[in-house]
Amino acid sequence: MEAFDALLSDLVPTDRRAPAQVLDEHWIWAFTPTGYESVPTKWFGKWLLFPPLSLLDSSWGTIRTAIEERRLDYGAKVGTLGHTMEGTDPTRRPICIYTRDWRDTAEVHRTLAVLRDLGFKESLSYKTDEDTRRGRYGKGASTYRAAAASKHLVIPRRTREILDYFHAGREQARRAANARLTCARSARQR
Repeated sequence: MEAFDALLSDLVPTDRRAPAQVLDEHWIWAFTPTGYESVPTKWFGKWLLFPPLSLLDSSWGTIRTAIEERRLDYGAKVGTLGHTMEGTDPTRRPICIYTRDWRDTAEVHRTLAVLRDLGFKESLSYKTDEDTRRGRYGKGASTYRAAAASKHLVIPRRTREILDYFHAGREQARRAANARLTCARSARQR
């Protein structure tokens, strides 16, 4: 096991600092080995936690350990004491737990279940990186939600419409590909 841990420490850039002690950087990151090698896409999203400063280090330690143990799939980041944004609660800092594809509701739900199993019982919201890049924050920015202590994934109407459109497009592309394949097979049989 020590050999595996040594190999893992070479692959994963784990920052062992306590976020409540860091003033010179805004974020501390943790990745699984496959997460570190993965290139972010426009489909990335994240569950958001906002622990109070008194619980920041222990909450981050729990998340970081879950990533190192590969219970969480990709990676996470935590806002440090030096992370301040105008208009946010100065007594809390964000922890973002990433998934690779916000359209994959099974992956999003599995990550929620892990967070609940880790003891994070507060109400949670999930948003896409695209929404973050567009500056969508606060009420109405959630792609998914989970009520306090619930493992049930709430999908707002806006998200459901986007997912329906995405899946309909995929189904249409599948049908078109099958039609082309059928035509090609017919042409070869002639």
